[in-house]
Amino acid sequence: MTQLHSILLILHIVLGSAALILFWVPIYTQKGQLNHKKFGTYYKNVMYGVAASGAVMAIMVLWMPLVIKHQYAQAENAEQIASNLRIFWSFLLYLALLSFTSTRQGYAVLQAKDDRAQLRTWDYIVPLALLFIGGVALTASGAMRGHTLHIAFGLLGTFVGLGSLRYVLAKNMPKKRYILEHIGSMMGSGIGAYTAFLAFGGRQLLDGAGSYQIIFWIAPGVIGSVASYLLCKKYGKVFQIA
Repeated sequence: MTQLHSILLILHIVLGSAALILFWVPIYTQKGQLNHKKFGTYYKNVMYGVAASGAVMAIMVLWMPLVIKHQYAQAENAEQIASNLRIFWSFLLYLALLSFTSTRQGYAVLQAKDDRAQLRTWDYIVPLALLFIGGVALTASGAMRGHTLHIAFGLLGTFVGLGSLRYVLAKNMPKKRYILEHIGSMMGSGIGAYTAFLAFGGRQLLDGAGSYQIIFWIAPGVIGSVASYLLCKKYGKVFQIA
């Protein structure tokens, strides 16, 4: 099991590194052009791999924390360590869900365009509902434990899940609104990718930052949200979207 976890970790790092680079190509290529669509598809497929590998690793640790992280098995406070591992990897599992749903939403709305009925299927709606419910639970858990990071991303996931569900299920939606939904969802996907990088890999480099480490974790969400707002505002005017 530990060997499988290590292989998944390597795959996750490789795919994650590719996603961090591919994320920028569609942003700097003209919307609707071949390169924008081609690299957007590359990014989507890579992010699915990132989310899947991250989710499987998280589930493995949640299932058997002291087997996967065997270096802690003989510690005097092994049970407490196991509990802490489950809390941390539950958070990473939620980030995997956030990355997957945001990426899928960004891609699916372009395929459906104004015909949102195509998205109203159980297999599409359930992950969005889980993102919303999980966000509420993560926020509540973070508030009880005093985990600012969990509160921040619990709220982010709650609003992303709720916004996505509203877009899919709303009776009426302005024409071409899918363009703004695409931009917002892909920016959300990028937030998940960069946060996961800092949380899963980069955190080893940030250990010396102490309590200031949380700034590096939250920065992608803050910067990405502002960028998403500005881009949506820009293209809302370009395409005259209500």
